Amino acid sequence: MPMLPRLIAFSVVTVVLAVPLAAQCPDGSPPPCRPQGTRLPPAPNSVAVLYFDNLSRDTADAYLAEGLTEEIIIRLGQVQRLEVKSRFEVQRYRGHALLDPPALGRSLHAAYLLTGSVQRAGDQVRLRATLVRAANRAQVWGDVFDRIGSNLLTVESDIAGAVVTAIAGHLLPEERTRLTRPITADPIAYDEYLRGVLARSNAFDEPSIRSALTHFERAIARDSGFAAAFAGLAQAWVDLADGYISGREGYARAAAAARQAIARDSLLALPYAMLSSAALALDFDGREAERLARRAISLDPRRAEAHGRLGDALWGAGRLDEALFERRRAWELDSLSTDNGYLYIDMLLFSHQLDSAAAFLPRYRQVAPAPNADLLAGRILAARGDLRGAAPLLNWRRYGGQAAGTYVRALLARGDSLAARATLDSMLAARTSGYFNPMAIARAYVALGDIDRGMEWLRRAFEERTIWLTVVRADDELAPLRADPRYAALDHQLKY
Repeated sequence: MPMLPRLIAFSVVTVVLAVPLAAQCPDGSPPPCRPQGTRLPPAPNSVAVLYFDNLSRDTADAYLAEGLTEEIIIRLGQVQRLEVKSRFEVQRYRGHALLDPPALGRSLHAAYLLTGSVQRAGDQVRLRATLVRAANRAQVWGDVFDRIGSNLLTVESDIAGAVVTAIAGHLLPEERTRLTRPITADPIAYDEYLRGVLARSNAFDEPSIRSALTHFERAIARDSGFAAAFAGLAQAWVDLADGYISGREGYARAAAAARQAIARDSLLALPYAMLSSAALALDFDGREAERLARRAISLDPRRAEAHGRLGDALWGAGRLDEALFERRRAWELDSLSTDNGYLYIDMLLFSHQLDSAAAFLPRYRQVAPAPNADLLAGRILAARGDLRGAAPLLNWRRYGGQAAGTYVRALLARGDSLAARATLDSMLAARTSGYFNPMAIARAYVALGDIDRGMEWLRRAFEERTIWLTVVRADDELAPLRADPRYAALDHQLKY
């Protein structure tokens, strides 16, 4: 985009969104706001796990430090007696030396800070970990772990167990069982698993997700009983579905991998959450999706994916307030995930809570790539009726065309019907070389006034089992289709 139009677009966004931001507290929470200076001290059982430093000569070993950090966060999060800070809360301090624990503790609102480093030299890996009480800088635990042959299979559970003991005094039997349960006996499989986790968590583009698939598949090839790798595989297939491959293919593959994970470890929460998405997309079964999501939450109440999937199921059932609560909860539990933030704003937009969406957008910008945040800013402007102002911020390509219909409407509002039709042609061409979501194409046809073709592509959306159909009853862009007799037959398929 030329610089001048882009600057104009951002000026418009600044003016239009300025008023809603007043509805947001200084700490980013919704009103009523707590008076400044009255912040309560951190909970005595609260802990922040700062990202471990990679001290290896090879920067490619960064995956090891990051993967182990996130596994430790997950392990500690399974101990309900602890309050564990999310990845987003600690990522701002990635790579920073622990120079002032009291200040970091105040900033993170954590009583304890866990820091560490990973250093690989040939086949030997040395991991150092230290737990300090933030307020007085006192070290309450520390250790050095040396592993040979990249065998790090138990190190994160060893660290998690030591942290719980140092903070809470002892491990309860069920906590010990959960923390010490091995996920694999093969160190190479575990290494591939960590690579897959990192590939999936750092980006939401197709190459990154497919890289994660490859690593999880390699881990499974080494250890066919690796339940967590099957769960990661299921999540990667869900990531691909709707945006890069059809829902029918993606969710079916995800469901198969999730069932394999549960067959090997029925106490894992993640595969139940992925099965929830599959039930919603493949079977249009909102009740089963809700049951599976609640099962995931019962196994791990802090699993962001479980709360997000419950939000989707509740949204499909028309329980909007509950759905928004769960989607926001998913973001609070893992606000480093750009997907969680996007889907929360998406739900706010479909429920016409535009001021809340605008107030939340600055927090989303802290973690999201600029094009993603700009696209949401454009959608907010469009929802407020400013299609002309929204046009420079929108695009039709992102993730199967999430904003494609809005972009076509914006072009038409600018009087550029040729560009609008050319954009639709580009969407259709994208289907010949890859995947493009049929619901996006249906929205584009409706924007152009072609109800027949809009209905045809909505029918294809049902056939291809896109989970986007959970919003079909609330989608203003598809509203003209609801008067068509063919719509009722499609809507009747939805079991929510």
